[in-house]
Amino acid sequence: MRRSPSGTVALLVLASAVVACGKKGPMRPPEPRGPTPPREVAARQTGLTIDVSFLVPAPRGPKPSQQPVRAELVRVAFPPGLHPPQEAEAFRRLGVVVTAVTSDPMKAGSRFRLEDPSWRDLAGRGVDWTLRYGVRVRDRRGRSSPLVVAPDLIPVEPPPAPTGLAAEATGDGIRVRWAPPRVEGSAKYYLYRADQDGSFGERPLNREPLASAEYLDNETVAGRTYRYRVRTAASDGPPYRESASSEEVAVLAEDRFPPQAPTGLVAVQEGRAIRLFWNPNPERDLAGYHVYRRYGSGEWSRIDPVLDAEPLLLDSGVQTGTHVSYRVTAVDRAGNESGVSETVELDAVADTGEAREGGR
Repeated sequence: MRRSPSGTVALLVLASAVVACGKKGPMRPPEPRGPTPPREVAARQTGLTIDVSFLVPAPRGPKPSQQPVRAELVRVAFPPGLHPPQEAEAFRRLGVVVTAVTSDPMKAGSRFRLEDPSWRDLAGRGVDWTLRYGVRVRDRRGRSSPLVVAPDLIPVEPPPAPTGLAAEATGDGIRVRWAPPRVEGSAKYYLYRADQDGSFGERPLNREPLASAEYLDNETVAGRTYRYRVRTAASDGPPYRESASSEEVAVLAEDRFPPQAPTGLVAVQEGRAIRLFWNPNPERDLAGYHVYRRYGSGEWSRIDPVLDAEPLLLDSGVQTGTHVSYRVTAVDRAGNESGVSETVELDAVADTGEAREGGR
């Protein structure tokens, strides 16, 4: 049976009407359903170990099925001498899943670490290859987050680790020392610290590699125990390439060291009061000063029990018509008090024109 031209037109009109009933505007891709992307993805070499760490992302939504429970490490390897292409398709064409770890649930915001167990199987034991790593996570239904790529890592044959690590508490912080390894040329180092929660930071205490085999950690809090370890640096900054870790050492940050005694004490009478001033102490943990006064050959007494951080004091309670002496001590935040400064003496007179400044 032949269809008439009018019937064909009717069908076209009907099809147009059906299309017109839909939503207008450009087509949109479907909304993502898998977990949100991992954050702060970074690769590093520590001795013969290569691992990639990241911050676990939050679930896409509140349903239990949306909770991330699996992490996958994908690697693309480029041999030495080949300039790695910067293309998004590299992982689709060449990517290999080298590690997959299930942890149910993965705590959002925690740092998770994936190790590459097979990089040494590459030709030349993997040295000088360009390794490009990507991380993705999956939820309980197997839905994947976007793949997040770390900066390229070029492994090296790791240098030997430092030895003889030691640490001691000082008045300025914790001083850490170690024995340099035997390497050609001069070695450099990265120092790591673990706080009381027991976890070592991802980044070393020193931003630039240390050229000397010691470090003063002046960002400690008295009463806390800190652990340290040091590595020989094989790169200047991230992605970090380092030796294996040295042995660890733990030390209690305690301040048993008083400040040095203040210097330059001067006393001048102003009216019926006496103004004292002296050189400020250099200690970073200085809490303030105590000022002591004595009349004649009597006993020393502290003028004001409250610490004053400024290196000066106006003694408006001095008794005129007496011979008065002063001296000052410095006190740190741990309560350690220094020895006394030099002593200054003068006659506190009612007529300030007759006041006499002195020192001893």
